[in-house]
Formats: sequence, structure tokens, C-alpha cells
Amino acid sequence: MSTENKKIVEDISSLLVRNGATEHEIAIDADSIMKVWVRDISFLDGQNAIKEVVDITPSGDVNIDMAGYWRYMLAKCVERTEPQLSKAQLYALKPEIAVKITVLLPQPQDLIAGPLEAGLEE
Repeated sequence: MSTENKKIVEDISSLLVRNGATEHEIAIDADSIMKVWVRDISFLDGQNAIKEVVDITPSGDVNIDMAGYWRYMLAKCVERTEPQLSKAQLYALKPEIAVKITVLLPQPQDLIAGPLEAGLEE
């Protein structure tokens, strides 16, 4: 890939994780919603999340803890909710509601595949 005729990025903020969170509405039933504010994560946050998922034993076995991943992501990415929920309440949501929130968060396969695929392209 040629860098000829390309300029260096001038706005450093375009390279950084955005401050603040994005508001999302989650349908609870036909006439009620909850609001969830989700913040972006940095590359290193994503790598720490992977550590929550993958455990390689000394014998080479790989254990995957998806509950640990989602616990980490909910704590790291969900800035606040309306109605206001504690972390314990957030972790205790009904599955059908939690799924609607987790689709807004970084997915484990994206965090693992992204860096691996980029390395293969170099």
C-alpha cells in the first residue's frame, strides 16, 4: 500500500476512543423501555476482556468463560442505565433483556479475530 499523496492525520482525537457514552433504548415490552448508556472501549480494554474469557492450563487445555467476558463488558461499557441499576442488578437481568444489551457491546469473536486477521494481512 503506497503512502504517496497521503497526509498525516491532524486531528489526534479521531484516533482515540471517544469520551462519553451513547444512549440506547431497550424495549422491555409493548409500552415500556429502559435506557442504557454504552461507552466505547480501547484496544487494551478489549485485550483485558479476552483475558476474562480464555484460560490456558499448563497442560494446554483451553477453558472459555463467557460469563466472565460479559461481566467484564457490562462493568466496563455500561456507564449507566435508566432506571438506575446497580452492577449486581445488571448482572441479574432476565436473559431476554440482557441479550438486548449485550448486542450493543463488543462481541468476543470481534476482539479475538480482529488482531489475528490484521496480523495475517501484514
